[in-house]
Amino acid sequence: MHPTQTKYEDMFILKVFIFQFVNFYSSPVYITFFKGRFVGYPGNYKTLFGVRNEDCGAGGCLIELAQELLVIMVGKQLINNIQEFIFPKAKSWWQKKKMHPQLKEKKDTAGEESQIEEDASPWEADYQLLVCEGLFSEYLEMVLQFGFITIFVAACPLAPLFALINNWVEIRLDAQKFVTEYRRPVVERAQDIGIWFPILQFITHTAVLSNAFLIAFTSSFVPRLYYRYTRDNTLSGFVNFTLATSPQSYSQQHHNTSCRYQSFRDDKGEYLPEYFHLLAIRLSFVIIFEHVVFFIGRLIDMMVSDIPEEVEMKMKREHYMAKEALAENQSLGRTMIPGDKDILSDLRQRGSRVPQPGSDSQPLDLKEIPEETDPISSC
Repeated sequence: MHPTQTKYEDMFILKVFIFQFVNFYSSPVYITFFKGRFVGYPGNYKTLFGVRNEDCGAGGCLIELAQELLVIMVGKQLINNIQEFIFPKAKSWWQKKKMHPQLKEKKDTAGEESQIEEDASPWEADYQLLVCEGLFSEYLEMVLQFGFITIFVAACPLAPLFALINNWVEIRLDAQKFVTEYRRPVVERAQDIGIWFPILQFITHTAVLSNAFLIAFTSSFVPRLYYRYTRDNTLSGFVNFTLATSPQSYSQQHHNTSCRYQSFRDDKGEYLPEYFHLLAIRLSFVIIFEHVVFFIGRLIDMMVSDIPEEVEMKMKREHYMAKEALAENQSLGRTMIPGDKDILSDLRQRGSRVPQPGSDSQPLDLKEIPEETDPISSC
């Protein structure tokens, strides 16, 4: 029971987004942060409900994540575009079939009766189109796509390129759909995009942390740096460095046959010092990475104004003109309020020109007005 319609729509959007967020991102999150983390080692494999936990392939979990993102950003978006092109046309055809205009019989020149479809008026043809249900689905699709190309971009740097190509195609498909298949929607004023902006901010902050953990824990970036600066600069023997030998108990059970697996353990299954060194480096990398990115983001936010200077000057000029028009309808002896002098001074410094009071055609250069002159009282 929300007090306003805007509050109701914001909460509805939030609930749908949370559902879709879990539904769409659960698989990439599992591959990135959970798959292959709780496998164990030979002779002591961990299970869940009696089933051995899944491990990553030989190429690592990062390759699997990149493959999944390519399927999503190419295959799934291609299917969505086909559906968005076919479904509205099919619905529009069925709608027109149900609301088909009556046919009237006429005689042609040969004297034979034929049925000719009566021409529908423009408003009747518009009424036969589909009802526009708003832009909720379009917003949701773009926000989910934005999440895919930011939260997991370190695994697939080509994802933003495919998103750009998809949006270039989809913007034309949506234009054709809204112009030819849907009725003209009822215009409603909106102050901003509502709760979508906090959702985009949440995705942006989540993307910074996700990419930091992805680079540190899922990729081999940190182990390679550690090996390069502690062992060999040429990375010769790096693969052997990341592999451990199966414990002796496991080898004895399998007729003295040993195996290698990816981990930093000794022949007893205990973690080596290198594991703890890498863990400290990874956590330090996450902290430094997210602080640097957030600092750069805040710096750009401070340097780039939310309102462009040109738009700000037009807003001040419009505000000044409104005050001037209001003063003309009142007594001529009225003086400007304190805020008007500040706006007039700002416009004078930038060299703006406003129409002269009492004239619709002759502009008045604000630089020519003395500092102490009140243009309204001088009317």
